[in-house]
Amino acid sequence: MALEGTLKDFSLADIFQLIGLQRKTGVLTLRGKDDTVTVTFLDGKVVAADSLNKRLENRLGNVLVKSNTLTQEQLSQALEIQKETLQRLGFILTHYKIISQEALRAALHLQILGIVYRLFRWKDGDYHFSQETTIEYDRDNVVPITAESILMEGARMIDEWPIIEKRIRSQEMIFRKKEIAQEIVVVSADDADEVSFDGDQTHARKKRKGADASKIRISEEEHVLYQAVNGRLTVADIVEISKMSEFDTCKGLYELLTRDLIEEVRHQTTAAATVVEEVVVDHAAIDEIPPLPLPLVIVLGILAVASLAFTYRNPLGLNSMAPFARKASAVTEMRKAISLRRIEAISDGIYAHYLANGKMPKGLAEIAPVYVGRNVLEDPWGNDYRYLPKPAENPDKYLVIGFAPDGKPDTDLFLTRPVQAVSVASSASQQTGGIELID
Repeated sequence: MALEGTLKDFSLADIFQLIGLQRKTGVLTLRGKDDTVTVTFLDGKVVAADSLNKRLENRLGNVLVKSNTLTQEQLSQALEIQKETLQRLGFILTHYKIISQEALRAALHLQILGIVYRLFRWKDGDYHFSQETTIEYDRDNVVPITAESILMEGARMIDEWPIIEKRIRSQEMIFRKKEIAQEIVVVSADDADEVSFDGDQTHARKKRKGADASKIRISEEEHVLYQAVNGRLTVADIVEISKMSEFDTCKGLYELLTRDLIEEVRHQTTAAATVVEEVVVDHAAIDEIPPLPLPLVIVLGILAVASLAFTYRNPLGLNSMAPFARKASAVTEMRKAISLRRIEAISDGIYAHYLANGKMPKGLAEIAPVYVGRNVLEDPWGNDYRYLPKPAENPDKYLVIGFAPDGKPDTDLFLTRPVQAVSVASSASQQTGGIELID
């Protein structure tokens, strides 16, 4: 029997509790304003989860990079292999012995939880549970998660998110460090100063008696976020590059903000106004960027083919063509990492558009905001990504081009994928009766 309705009438917690208590097997589909999420249950336990519009944030490779299990270079090379072979990313990484089976299982666990926990922030949406006799999931690497354990953590997030959102009002907010006289000391989480989380946003309390008031104790996680705050990166950028979940990242920023260690960059301040003015000028210049000349397109196409061939021969080893091999500042490297992930999201959007419409999009405007957010189409420097559906010199592939801070094409930041691979994936999914979302 199908279970369906709206989250206003039946909360997510109630849905999970009902499925868990009745030990149901099937797929729960939730459709919200900005995303569609599927959660797969086996005997009332969660065994898989996927997100249509936020696949980049939930990607297995992203989880592995955040946990320092995988380097960005290894991930990029493994993804190229995946595009050619259509094998699961987990299989590729374990097959080449880049990560262990245990590391893969831990990452898949975090990946599933990250998708599910984000659902607890939804205030509205439609849901439909399709009961099945059998379901497919990665039985070798996924340990079923009880609905009860998910509900316990979800309840904590439901309680704390409203408090966090009072100060972290938007993912586009920008913070900078404040000048403080006290010394900041990095300690364990148990010894760190604690912020009152009962709505008091003005004072921090000490967890230990007699704590030295001349020193501010923060945890290692808070220190990582404190170092990332630089007056330029948005909250969304910090979430992308941090090693923590979206909830824990925002909670850490909330604590730093509450303890007066950071402050919001407001447009009316002189420094912020300068930054905003620079961004506006960059956008004006971007609008006047002429189409890429054909010779440059041909060169990029040749480089793309050469890069794929080299990667296939040496798929996961170090090589001189690897992204980010040249020396760059920490901020530039972080932004390049963000840019690379957005390019991957664009590729996913092109893939989803093809599956839904049976044809490649003519331009990136066609995939936003249905398949990707509009902000994904712009790199961290304000440049619009370029998309060539079928370059004249290689009509069997499409090309997505990223740019350097100066607005020039950066060969470290382009992605090419065979159109034929998209067609094969589409045919395979139709034969199995649905869309197969590869990790």
